[in-house]
Amino acid sequence: MSDPDTILPARLPSLTSLRFVLALTVVLCHLTLISGIFDVGPDSPLAVMEPIATGSVSGFFVLSGFVLTWAHTPGESRRAFWRRRLWKIVPNHVIGWALAVAFFAVITATPATVLADGDSIGAAVAGLFLLQSWIPDPDFFFSFNAPAWSISCEAFFYALFPALLTAASRIPTRRLTACWAALAAATLLMPMISTLVPGPPLYDWLPINATSLWFVYLCPPVRLTEFALGILTARLIRTGRWPHLNRAQVAAPAVVVFVAVAYLPAQYALGMAMAAPLALIIAALTQADLQGRTRVMRHPYLIALGEASFALYMTHYPLILTIRHMLGVEKTFTPLPGTLIVTTLTAASIALSLVVYRYYELPLIQRWSRPRRPAPAASARVAETPPRVLTPRPPTTAPIHQPADPTERDPLDRAPT
Repeated sequence: MSDPDTILPARLPSLTSLRFVLALTVVLCHLTLISGIFDVGPDSPLAVMEPIATGSVSGFFVLSGFVLTWAHTPGESRRAFWRRRLWKIVPNHVIGWALAVAFFAVITATPATVLADGDSIGAAVAGLFLLQSWIPDPDFFFSFNAPAWSISCEAFFYALFPALLTAASRIPTRRLTACWAALAAATLLMPMISTLVPGPPLYDWLPINATSLWFVYLCPPVRLTEFALGILTARLIRTGRWPHLNRAQVAAPAVVVFVAVAYLPAQYALGMAMAAPLALIIAALTQADLQGRTRVMRHPYLIALGEASFALYMTHYPLILTIRHMLGVEKTFTPLPGTLIVTTLTAASIALSLVVYRYYELPLIQRWSRPRRPAPAASARVAETPPRVLTPRPPTTAPIHQPADPTERDPLDRAPT
């Protein structure tokens, strides 16, 4: 794979923190709406969590395309890229899948969650091999560890990324903005197109049929537009073609789309319409990082939580299934005790993710994501290593370095969603 631009990547800690923010909204949505802890009606204030969480999933797809492009190393082979992707996503996916399968194997009662989770052997096999999002049946795409459907999409994105990057690199710089606008328009039109897709009814509380939901929310080729939007966003910044927008200009599209969702077909509440506004936010955080203007999003604690965000995304749902069953399948809670339960489960999910990341995900990545090479002799290292000369570097708003440590080449991408 060849590097499309001459500007080298830099670390972007704000985007690492953003991953935690996105993952946390998904966790809170599952706890407040999907878990059945609260008796949520169509007019409940908690219903606002749905478009926030589905928008966060869209943000994950855009962010994934962005960071893979941004952190791409010139000359890296496809095989090396796919190896690193495999060891990024598969270990956490397997542990989340195994925990969910164990729950359904032990618990024979219907889960307390409002999603109709399938628990067939076929659904388990499809989920294990990340094929569930290709099957337009909720007993497959929402089976076992339900959030893993987005990783099924990500696996498809990763398979195509080398070809997509090559194609993006061939777009003339002067046409990048037009191509970005075309993809942004596609993300806004797909929900409207999905209203024309017929299918069987799904949930009483969701005014969308099963096939329409699958098309606009789970179908990997449809969601690929958001991933591609992230690729072009990274290219526009790296080539200096991205406009400098103030905070109002960055925030306004997200606010407008979020408000408009209430007046548009229900398919617009499923996330895709937020892709372009979130791309603006991702670009703004990137520019702020490059200029050293971010503070809160660069806090070490928030970055640490961002690094564990993929573990949080993949392990919180089995934990919710288990604790929710222990609380009583049919039982719902009033606001105060329900809020205490949600707060406790959120803290427990975050704590579990930090443990999984530190003692499971990270060691496997460090050991297996790249081939092990024999260390050179000490004398050779002394002879071949030139002395380091430290010179001051003037501030710049452009990316300024290629990380020397290969483990830092991909500091941002821990996929969700």
